[in-house]
Amino acid sequence: MKAPVYIYTLSALIAFTATACSTTPLTSKDALRDSILNSHIVVAPIAKPAQLAERTKAQAVGNFVVSSVAGSVAGSAGDARNMQQLQNNMNIGQTFGRELSKALPDSYAVGAGKGADLALAKKLSDYFDNRAPASASVGRELTIAVNAPLWELGYVSFLTSQDYALNYHLQVTLLEQKEGKRQAIKTVSCGSAAKEKMPLENWKAENYKAVDASAAMIVNECFGRFLAEVGLN
Repeated sequence: MKAPVYIYTLSALIAFTATACSTTPLTSKDALRDSILNSHIVVAPIAKPAQLAERTKAQAVGNFVVSSVAGSVAGSAGDARNMQQLQNNMNIGQTFGRELSKALPDSYAVGAGKGADLALAKKLSDYFDNRAPASASVGRELTIAVNAPLWELGYVSFLTSQDYALNYHLQVTLLEQKEGKRQAIKTVSCGSAAKEKMPLENWKAENYKAVDASAAMIVNECFGRFLAEVGLN
């Protein structure tokens, strides 16, 4: 009987992987492979699945207008009795506008199109659940955590194109317990844009059918990359 892959809630682990760097301690593929084959593998659940965000031209225009108006108001608030004071007020307004523009969100979450990180975690869980179990005498446990820092539909060009791209960044992190702390052994990142480019309405058609099709290919690619990076493929 094969040993199951255990899944449990690790809120602290999820918080850690959300900020995990793609650069991890150098470990050879052979060493990683041996560690995995001789350990029990735990795939951490995803408490808050990545939700598809839309970064639209309309929102970019709105943010520009808001920051410009706010900057103008801030710049005109002072008493400009001479050219130096006028210049100071202009500088204040410009600085305020820039900082406000940075603070404004450049995308917003939508209801459909979520689940790429969940699908990748499930694929990894199924893979390790179906492999030959580690020896019961080993007693070592490694954890795999999946994180999606970027999952969005964003405009390709503000002026020259009406197309949008599905931009993504998925991370798979292998962790071990050492000296009472979970430490990353290896982080594999998949980040790019889907090959297809199309108007936003096409991406959203039929409840984001095109997003789901691209997500399936992205998940398979990231799954294969992780296996290759740890010497299992």
